[in-house]
Amino acid sequence: MTDKLLEIKDLYVTYETDDAKVYAVNGLDLTVNKGETLGLVGETGAGKTTTALSIMKLLPDRVSKINNGQILLGDIDLIKVKETDMRLIRGERISMIFQDPMSSLNPTLTIGEQIEEVLELHEKDMSKEQRGRRVDEILKLVGLPADRKNDFPHQFSGGMKQRVVIAIALACEPELLLADEPTTALDVTIQAQVLQMMRELKDKLNTAMILITHDLGVVAQICDKVAIMYAGEIIEMGTLKNIYEGEKHHPYTIGLFGSIPDIHKATKRLNPIVGMMSDPTNLPEGCKFYDRCPKCIDICKTEKPINKGINDTHMIKCHLF
Repeated sequence: MTDKLLEIKDLYVTYETDDAKVYAVNGLDLTVNKGETLGLVGETGAGKTTTALSIMKLLPDRVSKINNGQILLGDIDLIKVKETDMRLIRGERISMIFQDPMSSLNPTLTIGEQIEEVLELHEKDMSKEQRGRRVDEILKLVGLPADRKNDFPHQFSGGMKQRVVIAIALACEPELLLADEPTTALDVTIQAQVLQMMRELKDKLNTAMILITHDLGVVAQICDKVAIMYAGEIIEMGTLKNIYEGEKHHPYTIGLFGSIPDIHKATKRLNPIVGMMSDPTNLPEGCKFYDRCPKCIDICKTEKPINKGINDTHMIKCHLF
């Protein structure tokens, strides 16, 4: 019996307007197993959030288009699922923690009403009293007093709002949780508390998770596998040990780690990756990283690299390998 929960195969997503066509996701392949946490890492504009919204089928209407690929949740291809059926999958089997807790909550409803709304949609056999008790349980689970359920979002701090958003996402104990930079808007102390809570909840409920983040330190704390994303592609993927301790890496991955300040060395400036990410409306023919890569060779400019397995768990998409 396989432990595979989510499998994305050769996914292509574009955004089209009158002015331009943006190639946001370009041939993405990804697998998440049951109970596993995958860290999806990359610069702003790499396509991380678009990937998550594609899984949820929440891409913007009219301008977005999934041109190719499969998103398999078990044996269900989510791309082919009708919207009425997808509404039953969202919240019950897949949930998403959105990037900004300040704008994710409805300011006109109490937090108890917003959590209960999820239960009312997906747990139709529950009575009003049972839903109320379940709301109390979920709030306690994320470290909030049950008697705060009648308060409105503006009465909570940023960290508490994020806990409420997580409570809504976990209300029906989904199989897969998509967390889009869940700690970006929080200060360092609250960030650590939220990450610890998410780790404990994941272990308790055996929920698989895709954690979208820029922070390699956060990935090291909470993830089992890491996928490095650049210009809509996964260019390196492996276990935490492969990425953090392995000898072979994509030049972009080396650049990401090189950008992190070393507390043991006195330096006047950080060491950023040179240049900007490729224009998504006009991507290069070959490797999309070639114009920023210190190890670029002629073939990089004309031919797309293919996935190279370094070992059973480690993949790099680069001509150097």
